[in-house]
Amino acid sequence: MGSDVSSASRVLRLPDEDLIEIVSTENSGGFESHVFEAAKAELERRGLPETVAASIAEAAQGRREEHNERATEPLSNAGWVAFILCGPILLGTIAVVIIFASIGQTQKAKDALGAIFLSFVFWALVVAVLTFVFG
Repeated sequence: MGSDVSSASRVLRLPDEDLIEIVSTENSGGFESHVFEAAKAELERRGLPETVAASIAEAAQGRREEHNERATEPLSNAGWVAFILCGPILLGTIAVVIIFASIGQTQKAKDALGAIFLSFVFWALVVAVLTFVFG
């Protein structure tokens, strides 16, 4: 219960843009129902004009769409080649995977991990062929 009160009091200090984003995402935003209700009540208390609220809600929707696009964007062909060639250099390649994941590019992070795995297969085959040829 104490957590509910503290999160509701934090909601009261949020700017209009954040309140509208909470209210416009409703259940899909991952907010607790008491946070959603507190944000809705605070917006009503502030009495924003409809045009301002609508434009802020539209901007929030645009940010959500941009985030979703970024999360599903695949690794480019050049990225695949780079990760396959440099995959065994784990300090560098794993760091890039972590960066992709931390900035919300989850599909790129998954693709990069797959490319790192393929790089080990690729380089094992290269070493095997070179060993066979120059053996």
